[in-house]
Amino acid sequence: MLPIAWTIGLSLVLQVPPPATGPPVSVELEETRRAIEEREAKALESLAASLSGDGMAQARSEVRRLLPRTKPRDGASRVTPLPEVVPPQGRGLASVSSGTGKPTGKGAAQAWLAELQQVRFRTASELFDLAKRAATARPPVYAHAAVCLREVLQRQPDHPEARRLLGYVPYEGGWARPFAVRQLKDGNVNHLIFGWVPADWVQHLDRGELPAYSVRGQKQVRWLPAQEADRLRSNWKNPWQIATEHFEIQSDVPLGEAIEFARRLEAFYDVFFTLLADLVGENLPLARRFRSPTLTGETSYRLHQIFFFATKDEYVEHLRLSTGDDIDQSLGYYNPPRPGKGNRAVAYFFRDVDGQLPVTATLYHEVSHQLLFETAGPNAYTKNVGNYWVFEGLGTYFETVTPQSDGSLEVGGLVGERLAAARQSLSDGRFLPLEQFLMLDQNSFNRADRIHANYQQAMALAVFLMQWNDGTYRDAFLDFVRDAYRGRIKRSTGRSLEDRLGEPVRVIETQFRDFFAQAGRSR
Repeated sequence: MLPIAWTIGLSLVLQVPPPATGPPVSVELEETRRAIEEREAKALESLAASLSGDGMAQARSEVRRLLPRTKPRDGASRVTPLPEVVPPQGRGLASVSSGTGKPTGKGAAQAWLAELQQVRFRTASELFDLAKRAATARPPVYAHAAVCLREVLQRQPDHPEARRLLGYVPYEGGWARPFAVRQLKDGNVNHLIFGWVPADWVQHLDRGELPAYSVRGQKQVRWLPAQEADRLRSNWKNPWQIATEHFEIQSDVPLGEAIEFARRLEAFYDVFFTLLADLVGENLPLARRFRSPTLTGETSYRLHQIFFFATKDEYVEHLRLSTGDDIDQSLGYYNPPRPGKGNRAVAYFFRDVDGQLPVTATLYHEVSHQLLFETAGPNAYTKNVGNYWVFEGLGTYFETVTPQSDGSLEVGGLVGERLAAARQSLSDGRFLPLEQFLMLDQNSFNRADRIHANYQQAMALAVFLMQWNDGTYRDAFLDFVRDAYRGRIKRSTGRSLEDRLGEPVRVIETQFRDFFAQAGRSR
């Protein structure tokens, strides 16, 4: 495979004391969670086996459908973004898959439904207790807590404390996040294509009309055919402006496309703060709600800023003066705010039809930088000795985000053009020895003759550290990232990657190469 030329611009990302002895808390928590799920699986299998007879075929199928699903290949993680609004739950067989409602029916039907609900609720209770243990451990393990709380809701959707901790408030017999409640109280509805809009807009949107550009003082919305309205917004002087729960987007692409882009941002926000909760730590809304039992929803949230251009030419023209001519070599750009300048900066993207990377890969890469730098507190990443690869490694790791048919997002699979190129570069011997690679600073990492191979190596190394052997190194690696974000990676401080993982570099490199060699043989 020929070298693939791409970069994602980052004018560039974490803390923890030197490694403690003994197994980390996260290992114990994970083992406990596995044991809980295994007990549940045995109980479900036993219940399914007891449902004999032709008349119980549907019941057997329903019970077996609740057995743990097969783990993703390559050790990847899956997260299902939580809905903004959860309507009141139904009752009976249709809803038992999520543990809702009271058993209905008579005789045998009521008995098996009652037993199924008992199994699901018991597991939900154990997982909720485990979530509390994770959040109150020293140090806290919020990522495990977040995963456990989501699993609680799979089994008991109306668990009030799990809902509160995940940011929901009661709403009309169901649940909603405060942002959605505000939208509903303002008379808005969540349109399938265009998101939250005033209810009286729906008839126009469904007729193929969009709101025209309004002038100051104009009160009544003027409607135009969608093509004409989009044309009037198709230059950067007058872009569409969209506010979601956590982002403010400006874009001159067609409105429907911009809304879809915004929805991907919100779904990724959910995934990012589930998997990397411990990088943000005590700043995490989940952590604040664990500390304060009366806290509901989120406090006012400063929106992250996004510019999404229709063309690369617009993107380059907008950024060239502030970044230099090399911006035309980038696929996206984010420059973290400097100290004293607030904690929000714009992330820039452009529509790259048939580009070297899908626009979603660039989106997830750059927004991972943005969310980290704008929520994890003050950074000092330029003060590390080497180890610049960490930040681009984590960004490129999120290029692996892949939507699944069940609505979940898979992260960390061996997918995508850049990772395919990385595996080829590894096979061809284009990667640096790991000890040398770890010591690259920002300038060395971005050398013109090495930048593409360095991005590939950073991505491959991050995927390995997050996914190898069922995530054995994940928590230690994220501790290392947290230190790197705070600028604490110095010589002889006990905070090196070797120290964190508890293995010398030569062993880590052997495991890294074996991981990708084995993955190649299994495909």
